[in-house]
Amino acid sequence: MKNKSTAALNPPGGGINPFSGNFDKAALQHLLRRTLFGASKADINHFSGKSLSQVVAELLTVSTTPPDPPIKTYTTKQGGVAIDNIDPNVPFGTTWVNTAISPTTTPNPDGPRRGVWKGWWMGLMVNQDRNLREKMTLFWHNHLATEADVINIAIMIYRHNALLRQHALGNFKTLMQQVTVDCAMLRYLNGEKNSKTAPDENYGREMQELFMVGKGPGSGYTEDDVKAAARVLTGWQINNNNFVTPHTSFFNPNRHDTTDKQFSAFYGNKIIKGKTGATAGTDEINEMIDMILSVDEVSKFICRKLYTFFVYYTITPEIEANVIEPLAQIFRDNNYEIKPVLSALFQSEHFFDPENRGCMIKSPVDFVVGQVRELGLQLPDATKYEAQYKMWNDLRNSTSSMGQDLGDPPNVAGWPAYYQVPQFHEIWVDTTTYPVRKTTYETLTKNGLATNAQMFTEESKNVKSVIDYVGWAKKLDNPSDPNALIDEAVELLYGVGISQEVKDDLKTTYLLQGQASDYYWTDAFTKYVANPNTTDPDAKKVPAILKDLLVFMQSAAEYHLC
Repeated sequence: MKNKSTAALNPPGGGINPFSGNFDKAALQHLLRRTLFGASKADINHFSGKSLSQVVAELLTVSTTPPDPPIKTYTTKQGGVAIDNIDPNVPFGTTWVNTAISPTTTPNPDGPRRGVWKGWWMGLMVNQDRNLREKMTLFWHNHLATEADVINIAIMIYRHNALLRQHALGNFKTLMQQVTVDCAMLRYLNGEKNSKTAPDENYGREMQELFMVGKGPGSGYTEDDVKAAARVLTGWQINNNNFVTPHTSFFNPNRHDTTDKQFSAFYGNKIIKGKTGATAGTDEINEMIDMILSVDEVSKFICRKLYTFFVYYTITPEIEANVIEPLAQIFRDNNYEIKPVLSALFQSEHFFDPENRGCMIKSPVDFVVGQVRELGLQLPDATKYEAQYKMWNDLRNSTSSMGQDLGDPPNVAGWPAYYQVPQFHEIWVDTTTYPVRKTTYETLTKNGLATNAQMFTEESKNVKSVIDYVGWAKKLDNPSDPNALIDEAVELLYGVGISQEVKDDLKTTYLLQGQASDYYWTDAFTKYVANPNTTDPDAKKVPAILKDLLVFMQSAAEYHLC
């Protein structure tokens, strides 16, 4: 594990000049581990042979088509029989995202809706396309943090998540304009209660402190700026009573403060003239966002957050000058488009510096989703949608137990691992969360996931998803050679390299079962692949050998790094 003090004394070299080194397999894997949730053998094969610029261009190219929305997979059970009495206006297996919940509906289905939404999001990560959309959606969820259990209305939560996904690689200014009047954010930070007679400073404060300016060395907004921002933001409300198109935000001019808003010298003593009429709210918000963006610290703050998320948490004065400031200039020069910043970062000398490889502890989401993808755990498809959602939620429950509950970070600042000095991502592993990691990788590798006989649909009863150990090995380049198998398994699963001595020990202990000759594994593996029903005593052991190898490899510290 990378030592903080050593990293500070010997900061990674290079700036954002284009990477001139060898874009080899190790470099590709480093890039994919940071931009995807795990890098499977199929991912590596897909990008193999392409140039760095080609790979980055593909990673930054996302579909404009939104994913299919979450569906109803929840019921109650009476006497062991599933009864479809929750959310009666939504047929089982169809989406609820456009169906409001009447105040008279009992039992209230909003909790079950939020549950399947979290599982659905986990499923999108597991089945991610080979691009940055899902990783950046999580980045923005942490940066523009909301809590599903506080908002407590699943439709709002889903739409907020869809908004983050839509703009994940888009324009920061546009994202801020839309998030500011998004129903989930209005509800979460009291924006819907903000009126000229009772200005609420909550969002005006977080907009500057956490979302746009930050508390870095160049931050100088004042309490008066918070108060002025709150007045700009007055008048927005949520329509909760329209059960045709529920939960939409709207501007009420009668609740808006129409007086002038004076800002501090930090913002050039800007005065936002009070406006009236139906567009006053939008016009003043857009003017305020433009004002905030005119401060260079905003671009630096966002680039620091991207750096912490994708590279490492130590930002030395050298990194600030050689990486953050040039990236911030790119951000400003491109009218706050995110793609040019990420393109420059992911093709930079600094990103590929050896000091920046394998130095981050995997977040729970990276750990769990990466395990599923790297080991090839095949989850049910949409024909078994109840089993599919159940297993997605099993995975999500694991990340929650490790400290990363999708949709519910602990507060508006997001998860502490992305900001808490000096620990940062080291927070992910402690005496409480590591046992959960251990249980998760052992359970998934040994037993997989399963449903039971009480599932609602026949298609989803007694469904089991397990790792095909031999199938996993067969995808490697030369699995019958024990040396090649160990080499590639280490490359695939470990964020950092290990010594040849350790590799030899893995080979002898697991693949050779203590035998001296490499031929022991070659012969056993070849016989098993030719006939999985073989009666040869050594060949019959092949699946168990691979299982034990994978379990042991995941117990090593190197597996928890990326």
